[in-house]
Amino acid sequence: MTATVLEASGDTAMEATTERFGPVEAATGSAAGTPAAAPVVPLRRNRNFNLLWGGAVSALLGLSTADIAYPLVILAMTGSPLKAGLFATVQLIASVLATLPVGQLMDRKDRRRMLLLSESVRVAAAGSVAAAYFLGALTFWHLLLTAAALGAIQPFAGARTLLLRQVVAPEQIPAALTAEQVRQQGCELAGPSLGGAMFGISRALPFLFATVTGLVSLLTVVLLKLPKSVTPAAENAGKAEAADRPESSHDGALLGLKTIMRDPVMRATTLALCLVNTAGYPVFLSLVVRMHQNHAASGTTGLVVAAMALGGLGGTALVKPLHKVLRPGWLLILACLVFALTNFGMTFFAAPVADAVFLALGGAVIPSAVVMVNVLILQAVPDEQRGRTAAALDMFLLVGMPAGMLVASATLQWFSPTATLLGLSLLTTVAVLYAVSQKALRAAQWPDAQSA
Repeated sequence: MTATVLEASGDTAMEATTERFGPVEAATGSAAGTPAAAPVVPLRRNRNFNLLWGGAVSALLGLSTADIAYPLVILAMTGSPLKAGLFATVQLIASVLATLPVGQLMDRKDRRRMLLLSESVRVAAAGSVAAAYFLGALTFWHLLLTAAALGAIQPFAGARTLLLRQVVAPEQIPAALTAEQVRQQGCELAGPSLGGAMFGISRALPFLFATVTGLVSLLTVVLLKLPKSVTPAAENAGKAEAADRPESSHDGALLGLKTIMRDPVMRATTLALCLVNTAGYPVFLSLVVRMHQNHAASGTTGLVVAAMALGGLGGTALVKPLHKVLRPGWLLILACLVFALTNFGMTFFAAPVADAVFLALGGAVIPSAVVMVNVLILQAVPDEQRGRTAAALDMFLLVGMPAGMLVASATLQWFSPTATLLGLSLLTTVAVLYAVSQKALRAAQWPDAQSA
């Protein structure tokens, strides 16, 4: 499972940041975007945009379809919640270890080649699971190796988004990001329910589907015809930065971490969200195990997990109203409080319908929280540092999740899912109390208010 409670690179955040603070081409970290002299082509006729967007739809739909099937197939093979949780733990550890190096590569190397590599690995991983199942040779260790491969290439997915923002004109970025948001939420809504239904037909079907959709995504990258000013520019920008900014070059991949930890608002924000994700990610496994123990159909399990994406899709309408009435720190506190209350709700109302409702309510505050993260952190650093700062932010959001998943998996092995959910709810409450205790966070202002 790769669905996180909060993701720093959410497209809703960039769209709303554009609407509130002006053009966002600087926020993408792509100083070498589409040349100013190039004619503006409508998005519907922009070949590169449509290939990237269509490939992203195919890739994410296949990924989210397989994500729900991995814990289900491990539970079916072993009956062990601990082993089901180990899959996600290994995947998360690999992602954490790869995030900072990949973030630096994003500013220095050919993003198209990086995307070709990541899509090829993803196809091979899902295809190997499907083939092994059909041959009767699928083992738990094979699945753990698959988890490591998927986790290690996950940070490379950012290359597609960066390329997409480079192949459209600056004035088209809001519309492109809106299309991205529809794609992301739609796939995350459809994928789990589709994966659960496919798993009910055949345990190999979700992985076969992920293989096919991965091949489609890979083909779209192969068919890209990028202007010469796009891909090489990323490498040239990295060389120029190394020559002109020796202090940044010296810090390298650690620059983003130092930037976040030096600023009290950035530090409080990332640590609070780290606690939220540490407690929030294992909630999905807890619900899957509880429904498995209650003999719920796999399709029902998929629909419940998809409810958070449904809430997130509806929550995009709350971004502007919440930003008008709340300062950023209080918006974060509200989001943490909602996560805590919905986790407690799932603890004490153990029914699939109730679980879906609480997941949707939690998902509804995610877009506003992600916008807040982008505004307070990514908009507050120089353009040439945003790639590494975004990678550092992602690492903070990921770093506690393997430990949370491992502890939750062990708890599920010896205690009930309800007891595990109670512990996760209490940890989310700690995140609320920490956020409230941070004076700098409570006093933080939106950038436009600070400059007024």
